[in-house]
Amino acid sequence: MTPDPIVETAVAVTVETSRVVLPNGLVLIVRENHANPSIALQGLVKAGALFDPPGKSGLGAFVAAMLDQGTATRTAFEQASAVESLGASLRFEGGSETVSFHGNMLSGDLEEVLAALADALRNPVFPPEPIEQIRGELVNEYRIAENNTSSVAARRANELLYPSEHPYHHPPAGTESSLLAITRDDLAGFHARHYGPERTLLVLVGDVTAARASELVEAAFGSWERAKDAPPFRVPGVPAPKAPRTMAVPRPGKSQTDVVVALPGVARTDPDFYAAMMMNYVLGGASLSSRLMDSLRDREGLVYGVYSGLMSGIGAGPIQIRAGTNPANAGRATAAILEEISKLHRDGPTEQEMEEAKGYLTGVFPVRLETNAGVAGQLLTAELYGLGLDYIERYLSIIRGVTRDQAHQAARKFLRTEAYALVTAGPVEEGAVAS
Repeated sequence: MTPDPIVETAVAVTVETSRVVLPNGLVLIVRENHANPSIALQGLVKAGALFDPPGKSGLGAFVAAMLDQGTATRTAFEQASAVESLGASLRFEGGSETVSFHGNMLSGDLEEVLAALADALRNPVFPPEPIEQIRGELVNEYRIAENNTSSVAARRANELLYPSEHPYHHPPAGTESSLLAITRDDLAGFHARHYGPERTLLVLVGDVTAARASELVEAAFGSWERAKDAPPFRVPGVPAPKAPRTMAVPRPGKSQTDVVVALPGVARTDPDFYAAMMMNYVLGGASLSSRLMDSLRDREGLVYGVYSGLMSGIGAGPIQIRAGTNPANAGRATAAILEEISKLHRDGPTEQEMEEAKGYLTGVFPVRLETNAGVAGQLLTAELYGLGLDYIERYLSIIRGVTRDQAHQAARKFLRTEAYALVTAGPVEEGAVAS
């Protein structure tokens, strides 16, 4: 008797969505939508930059960039042709915690695209010539980023906020020196250690049944063996700074100074995440209607633009407040940012701000679900952070349930002006105090 290839069957919360775990640990999420004959594919491997070894930052992203540069049985051209000849797409991208992949296809081409995906994830061979080509592209991207004051300030702020042994201290894309130090053995070794089915999540949304998807995914990935000594997928905690840390990065010739204030943030799985998200929306996440934009740009005319963002993942990424300003206004803009942070910490959001935040966050969410790719992205997030298959259905009630007091408590917890990282990048003298 042939055993059922699916050991752990889905816990189906809705009629359309199912979750299946292959015997080798790969997780498959399927949501059916037969409105048109297409499928969106999204997924990830838990093999991001957090696993980069010392001196080799950018290694995880480098491996991800090599996944479509040749396998044991196909050249890079043959890999591309196998997908593009169908009118389909398939792309890979390295990130701070995971390597993501996404694609689109006609439903009749799912088997071929899954075969191409499995080949790329399982069998890259890292040919020497493409390695140097990709290395050159990554180094160029780093040089471009280092010439951008906004990017420079954001990177240096993380370096100030996190100690050098912490994965968030280093840019996921690496530095010029670290990229030049990476060898082919580093690439192959990283792939062998961190890529495996038990570290892979795959979401399919569109014109496919769960049974058909499971059959095809099992055929493409079922013989993939687990990684033998992969480390745990977690980010270590780090104590908050005890005093402000400042840095001024000179970029002579620039006409703009960028200011970044970074504070210790919140993990995506933290119970305070949604209250912190509401807090951030009021502070600077609301773009034109936020407190920062209203105060610094509209009323005081200090900045060209200003916003804040939560960088929440498996670990507690930073809360970054970023502003672009005339160099002559950098000091005043910095002081005004800290003042707005302090006000929200002290007083919390108003009831009107809470209603506006809930209105936006609940209004924009359905828009993000208008495409199969949008739905796939939300399901992938839900699986990665253990939010449940019904996360999409529960999202609106989660947001509506956040109270003003909870958002104020989040502000008191996360918006602390006695300890932060502050970086300015622009036409300033090296070593100058930023504020």
